[in-house]
Amino acid sequence: MKFKNILIVMLLVLIPTMVFAAAQKIGVIDVDKVYNSFEEKTVAEQQFYQESDQWQKDLDEKEAEITRLKNEYENLPPIVSKERRDQKMKDIEQKQTDFYNLSNDYRNKAIERQMELLAPISEKIVAAINEVAEENGLDIVLNTMQGEVVLYIKHENIDITDAVIEKLNVNATPAPEEKTEE
Repeated sequence: MKFKNILIVMLLVLIPTMVFAAAQKIGVIDVDKVYNSFEEKTVAEQQFYQESDQWQKDLDEKEAEITRLKNEYENLPPIVSKERRDQKMKDIEQKQTDFYNLSNDYRNKAIERQMELLAPISEKIVAAINEVAEENGLDIVLNTMQGEVVLYIKHENIDITDAVIEKLNVNATPAPEEKTEE
């Protein structure tokens, strides 16, 4: 008798839940495609690459200086005193330490800067997804980004990826056109 009562209670709880779930309107989106098609992402990437190029130039200069000092050290004439050799080696080691510290600083700056530039883009994408979902009366939006599998989509019209891309790019700042040398 207890089993029968438990079964009845479970059915009373599960049936409304299943009916509610069946009434849900679902959409799918490829967030990776949206991200890569968003024009403002290109602008942010260009800005990031310009800044990181300068950091790389600084590091290349420091590395070239270290290489030059090592070559000088290796080519010291035999008449140079041990103290002078030791001082040169100490200078090289200090430059290498400075180089590694600067490299780590730039790596940390790059991570921070990338987050600064991408945070507003992510917020805009989420807002656009929410707007399109509201406009289409969707209750759930599933992400079909690479790596995730959707086995079956009954209606192609539940894919809101293109609508989100369109909404994002309507007000997006266009990427500057690249100058070509002729």
